[in-house]
Amino acid sequence: MPEFSARTAIITRRPTIFRSSRPRRLPLRRKRFATSSPPSFPSAADRRRREGDVSGLTRVAICTKLSIIIAITTWEGFMGRKAQLLFGTAALWVAAAAPASAQDRAPEALPADTAAEAGDDGAIVVTARRREERLSDVPTAASVIDATALNDRGGATGSGELLADQPSMRFNNLSSSITSEISIRASSTARATNGDPSVGLYRNGAYIAGGPVGGRNFTRLDMLDIGRVEVLRGTQGALYGRNAVGGAINIISAEPEFDLSGWASVRYGFENNSLQLQGAVNVPLGDGIAARISGDLVEQDKGFFYNPDNDVYFDRQKGHGLRGQIRLKRGPVDAVIMAETQRLTTPSIHYQIFIPAGTPGFPGGYIQDRFRYPWSTAPRASQDVDGLQAIVRVDLGGADLTSTTSFRKRHSEYDLDNDAVSPAELARARAAGEVGPLTPLDPGSASYVVDTTDNFSQDIHVSGSNDRLTWLVGAEMLLLDSDFSVTTTRTPTLANPSPGNIAPARLHFESYAAYGSLGFDLTDSLNITGELRYTHDSRGISARLYDLGTGLPTGGPSRIIDDSITADNLSYNATLSYKLAPDILAYAKVGSSYRAGGFNTRLSDPRAPSPVQVLFGNENSTSYEVGFKGSPMRRGYFAVAGYYTQLDDLIAQVDDGCALTNPTCPVAAVSYLTNAGDAKSWGVEAEYSQGFDLGQGSGRLALSGSRQGGKVKSGRYDGLDLAQVPDWLASANLNLRAPVAKNVSLTGNILVSGQWGGKQELTATSVDLDDYVLVNLRVGVEFGKVSISAFANNLFDKVYYVAQAPTINRYSQPRVIGVEGRISF
Repeated sequence: MPEFSARTAIITRRPTIFRSSRPRRLPLRRKRFATSSPPSFPSAADRRRREGDVSGLTRVAICTKLSIIIAITTWEGFMGRKAQLLFGTAALWVAAAAPASAQDRAPEALPADTAAEAGDDGAIVVTARRREERLSDVPTAASVIDATALNDRGGATGSGELLADQPSMRFNNLSSSITSEISIRASSTARATNGDPSVGLYRNGAYIAGGPVGGRNFTRLDMLDIGRVEVLRGTQGALYGRNAVGGAINIISAEPEFDLSGWASVRYGFENNSLQLQGAVNVPLGDGIAARISGDLVEQDKGFFYNPDNDVYFDRQKGHGLRGQIRLKRGPVDAVIMAETQRLTTPSIHYQIFIPAGTPGFPGGYIQDRFRYPWSTAPRASQDVDGLQAIVRVDLGGADLTSTTSFRKRHSEYDLDNDAVSPAELARARAAGEVGPLTPLDPGSASYVVDTTDNFSQDIHVSGSNDRLTWLVGAEMLLLDSDFSVTTTRTPTLANPSPGNIAPARLHFESYAAYGSLGFDLTDSLNITGELRYTHDSRGISARLYDLGTGLPTGGPSRIIDDSITADNLSYNATLSYKLAPDILAYAKVGSSYRAGGFNTRLSDPRAPSPVQVLFGNENSTSYEVGFKGSPMRRGYFAVAGYYTQLDDLIAQVDDGCALTNPTCPVAAVSYLTNAGDAKSWGVEAEYSQGFDLGQGSGRLALSGSRQGGKVKSGRYDGLDLAQVPDWLASANLNLRAPVAKNVSLTGNILVSGQWGGKQELTATSVDLDDYVLVNLRVGVEFGKVSISAFANNLFDKVYYVAQAPTINRYSQPRVIGVEGRISF
């Protein structure tokens, strides 16, 4: 990696981005596939009926949609070599696979795979094993959140809302979406570090996680215009690769369909002055061609957590998201090209300082108000996302080929007041005897964190089956480049005149994998399936520390880091499944996965009792699972599973021991990742859903629950409970619809979710996770395609701790009441 230099550009608020070397291009080979016979053409009347009779608007629509796509993809710095490679890959696949002439085309327009779309027999179809299957036939713990169910409860703009009703699912809320993360089945978390998540995060089949900031959570843009969400619980290392220790989540955006349709919604929340506008429009552009545009706008200038020193709310939001897609379906080829962007000011990190009386240095105790934090540093967080994706699906006759090419640039920033107190507030607290006169606090200490991560991935796989055999082979490449910096300020003194420092770091990650699966029906009811993946990973880091005043290197040799690591891994899954009845499946499986090691980029204060260690190694896991699932009842589905996981070299989050109450290091702690030793986790989970008739109306009830736990079994943390693992998780969701007149229906939805038990941190003195039960209520009326609803999120105004640490409390959001209008066409 190239060396850093002490340039003026480095110490600006938004440091110069350090570029890594260009990735190698994949060789592309053209190949033509022809249809076996020319299909018949539909009549003109059929085409007009299917396409919404938009012939008079077709040319205008084409120009408008293509202009929007081009505008999105040519924004600042976006059309680089990776973007060109993406579109080149897609174009070559489409050109190679499309029929040679107009006479070979199949203009019959088929609808896109919509949310949890039913197959020919009415069953839910998913791609959990990278090929289409009925949900009840997949021998693993899997759930589908479809667009209808999501809209019934008001949609989602964040991971916590999206996954609230899923068993074994824990959303670790750190008050800002760019530092929060998801855990499944007691998988470990990497809170406030630059580590990879323990859950695979996917958009339309492409891996989007990774990077120091914002890489362990979905973005608001990912929540826009969802088609369906597939949630896979348990080790998924063989087909999904790195970091799928607890499972994998694949958010599948609604694709263009071949009819004129769309929707729009407006929502307003009274308590926080939040205004949200969202919508999508779908336009056919001709035989087998369609476009879809989706948009999101949010304006929220108020919140619940207030910073009086700068007269702003920590949890304010403002920004927009936009997505454009074009779909081409001709003969055996079905291709979608997507471009999307987000510019968002998002809720920033915030917390209350809570130091009881009698604590050394704080004789009277210092406790801030739960909702007013006197920080001198203005709270700020933002996240910009640009994405390009090309998905090409080709029917080869005896097999199906899928190529997914993705490029995603994510730029995240946040500011943090390290001492969480302003000079005026500190003077008041000293005068009141709350803070000792000699307690070493610096109200000028703050951190400014900036990260830009480029993620480029290419996956290609082919699958097929015959009477008894199913097979899949694939290959994958992932290139990840991150430019990361932390600027830390302080108040200069005679003893130390430095105004602070900046620590820039550049990280490069390359991963190449080959994978496959083979399943065989031993009998009509008994199947055995094996899955295997070989992965080669390499990581590199180059990091420095510079003085903000002089621009010169500081900190000595320990702050000059140039290192790299490589890893090879072979992950597997072996599954035996048995059909007890046509719609009931029992299965047993064993599988392995691994979570890639890496580097801690944030270094400790020199006074830290337990300084950050730069390197941490891989985590390997082996999981055993038995399950029972099916749809024996009309409109019903159930699943039960139990699991046990053995983890070697568990990657866990700890901190360096600094705290406001630590006289030797009175600053905010720096969290980092370490290999904590071997561990085990276990659990049982169940889910049930049932649709039913209620007079002239209808309803749907969904229940889920899980019991999980885990302990470290060796090393420094031997005997401690795994952190951030609730003992119990449960949810219930009831949706009702009752017609009251022609084209008029009353609707209602109630979602109840809760957690109980568990430990906050991996320490002997850790506090318990806060127990809570949340209730979201929504009632409305539908007038044909128009609906008006009122909602109350957190109906009973339950405020609980979402996170706690020594001297710090983070609180949940109080109740929000609002209204929403929605129209579809």
